[in-house]
Amino acid sequence: MKIHFNKISYFFLVAIFSVTLLSSCGEKEPKTPEEKKAALEKKRSELMELQGEIAQLEDDLGEAAKKENPSKLVETMPVKSETFNHYIEVQGTVESDKNVTILPEMPAMIVSLKVKEGQRVSAGQVIATLDAGTFTKQVAELQTQLALATTVYEKRKRLWEQKIGSEIEYLQSQTQKESLENSIATLKEQMRKAVVTSPISGTIDEVYAKQGEQANPAMPIARVVNVSDVQLVADVSENYLSSVRKGDNVKIFFSALGTEMEQKVSFVGQTINTANRTFKVQIDLPNKDGKIKPNLVGTVKINDFQKENAITVPTNLIQLGTDGGKFLYVVKEEGGKKVAKKVTVKTGMSYEGATIVEEGLSATDQVISKGYNEVVDGENIRFAKS
Repeated sequence: MKIHFNKISYFFLVAIFSVTLLSSCGEKEPKTPEEKKAALEKKRSELMELQGEIAQLEDDLGEAAKKENPSKLVETMPVKSETFNHYIEVQGTVESDKNVTILPEMPAMIVSLKVKEGQRVSAGQVIATLDAGTFTKQVAELQTQLALATTVYEKRKRLWEQKIGSEIEYLQSQTQKESLENSIATLKEQMRKAVVTSPISGTIDEVYAKQGEQANPAMPIARVVNVSDVQLVADVSENYLSSVRKGDNVKIFFSALGTEMEQKVSFVGQTINTANRTFKVQIDLPNKDGKIKPNLVGTVKINDFQKENAITVPTNLIQLGTDGGKFLYVVKEEGGKKVAKKVTVKTGMSYEGATIVEEGLSATDQVISKGYNEVVDGENIRFAKS
């Protein structure tokens, strides 16, 4: 448009200059009103002729002027027709059902500690031994009494079988013997409690007690953890109760480890927590290398919506009109030229920078992805070279 204006202006100025030059050379300067009036009419006539010539020049230069009309530089991208997934994200905590605190079953001094932190132990392995000296002495005393009671019982039994002596004496001796046997068995059971063992196989995570300290059933000696199998437990809003089922695939991301995995929901709670209106979801996690630790926080992504063959575009390309409607620009061909065309759209769900377009686009459309906020409806466009 700039070149077109300059050419016309040039011809116009040349014509005016020529007329002025000829007039100044061949005509006398008008002095009277009649002469000035005649000169004015003549100039008007000449001006009309010049305007006609200018119009003709404009017609001749019309096509060139159109070709010189500037166009906006843009980039485009095809709309996507794909499976769209929407996820809800909740925080979960790793738990282990093989996380055991070992408590002594009787009060006694700790004679020895057999383990230290970080040590691997097997189920039944000795963790600590307690002082059982008192029980040993008691057992020895009772065994002496039992030996005598057994002798008395056997003699009275033989006599009673011969119908000698009283039945009461026989029964008393029998009761005495059996009572001592039971007392010894009880003391031996207590003595077994002096040996503290691990109920599970795992790793000693912490040792709380020290050798020589007094142990009692209220104070733990050590903690054993087995993290080969752990669970991630998360609380999910009741609004998504119908979206989560046992067996559903979920994505789990541990930011502290920088790892992501896919697992299945192993358990869905059957009750709603009245305090926060959530239900519990549990996902079993394989953990052979032991990297996932109890109480580690992870993000759970649960797929609550899926649509096949959904037309999607980047969310940032969708603009909001003054009337509240949503629109974007696509490429259309008009008169043999590529132009930007404003298209009103109806959108659906969005996730991670992509939005479903439910109405207004087809799978073959090309959307203006760069320069979309600088074009207007119907404006000529050209494409950046890739």
